[in-house]
Formats: sequence, C-alpha cells, structure tokens
Amino acid sequence: MCDEDVARAALRALGLRNPSPSLVENWIRANRAELEQQSALAPEFFSPRSVELPAAAPSTDVDDFRRKRPRGYSKSNLDPVLREQGTLEKPGGVRKPGRPPVRATWFEAVARSMVGGTTLREALQRHGITLDKRQIRALYRNKEFRRLYQEARYKHQHEDSYFKKRLTREERFRRML
Repeated sequence: MCDEDVARAALRALGLRNPSPSLVENWIRANRAELEQQSALAPEFFSPRSVELPAAAPSTDVDDFRRKRPRGYSKSNLDPVLREQGTLEKPGGVRKPGRPPVRATWFEAVARSMVGGTTLREALQRHGITLDKRQIRALYRNKEFRRLYQEARYKHQHEDSYFKKRLTREERFRRML
C-alpha cells in the first residue's frame, strides 16, 4: 500500500509536481509509522492478518528504494558512454564535494578541431567518435569541454594569422615600388 507510486501520487495530489526521492522516502516512512500507530491503538478494527506485520518489512522496502536510487545518483548522459569506451579520465588529488567532473581523453583534440568553425558533430566524426543526440547536447553543456574549447578558440584568434596585421613602414615602401 505504501509503495513509491502511491507516495508520488499522494504528493502530486498535494500540489508537488515532481517530488524528490528523499521526500517520497520520508512520506513512505511517515505513512508506515501512522499505520503502525493506528494498528497499535485499535487492533479490533483490523483483521489479525493485517496487524501481524513482519519487523523486517519496512526496512527492506526502504533498502529497495535506496538500491534503485543510490545517494549521489548522477543522471549524466556522457559518463556511462565514456566508461564503456574506456576514455573517461579520473581527476587526481582530493575529490571536491558535488558532482564529479566528466572528462575524456579526446576532449582536447575535439575542441582544437572545432576552433576554425567546425561543428561538434563534424569534429566528433573526424576523430571517429559516435555519440547520439542527447550525448552531443550533454557534451556542449559540459563545463570542462566548454573551458577547453574556449581556451583553444582564444589561442586560435590571437595567433598572428587570424587578424589582419598592419604593414610595417618597410613593407608599405616595398609595395609602392
């Protein structure tokens, strides 16, 4: 009776569109505690079968809930693909709190090939990397990739060949002759 779907439906009825997993879990616990309290106060209203609840039942449901959505659950689109390919890099040093950064070995090479105006999809094809639409979108939003791309773009634009330079006095003189 107190499963996750019922909890989500009850919380949606209260006006919460998308209740968080911890809120759903707390609702389940509160509902179970309320049911146990009611059964302890008035056992004559319940059948003997409903009063005899196993002691391990509440904790197993919570454990199942935790197994489905472990703490620190990440919905990264890139992380599973990069793990399968074996290109995911783990940052060295002390891990900071929060979501772990996602960085692949090929990020820098793809960012460098994009500096001249090449699209991300074309750059990935040149390097032989296949990603679907969601993963490409996630790559565009990836902070590490954006940082690498902006650095490469800045370097490319500040090279001597990118902007038109003014001619020196000697070069202007030579052109006149």
